[in-house]
Amino acid sequence: MDENEKRRVFQWIKTLSMKTFWQWMNDVHTRAYAKGMNHMKEAMECHPRISKPMVDQVLLKAEEIREEWDGLKTVTINDTEDAQFKTATELIHGLTATEAYIYDLQGEELIIIAGRRFMVRPAGEEAQYGDVNTQP
Repeated sequence: MDENEKRRVFQWIKTLSMKTFWQWMNDVHTRAYAKGMNHMKEAMECHPRISKPMVDQVLLKAEEIREEWDGLKTVTINDTEDAQFKTATELIHGLTATEAYIYDLQGEELIIIAGRRFMVRPAGEEAQYGDVNTQP
């Protein structure tokens, strides 16, 4: 979408009533959820050990969880306003966004946190120290 198209959509949105705007937002939100489901399906189909029936079972279970467990027949803005996007790395390893960013570093990087500067670099396999436990 180029800048002119974005501008036209923005102008159109400004003409909507509040009710129509939220209907449109819910529609866009539902389409985004559907796109995510499609990504999940395509990702599973790329794995050689996941069969078509297994993919179908996962999709049906995801639908059951959405509809029966969460009570979401359709996905709306209100349903997910408190949800936070997490990357695959965050989900797999149970990391915070900051931890995932540091985990994915490939080389030395300057990180600024609350005005303090930290130089972070991945330790090589030959590092003499293991994981540092920062928990009391």
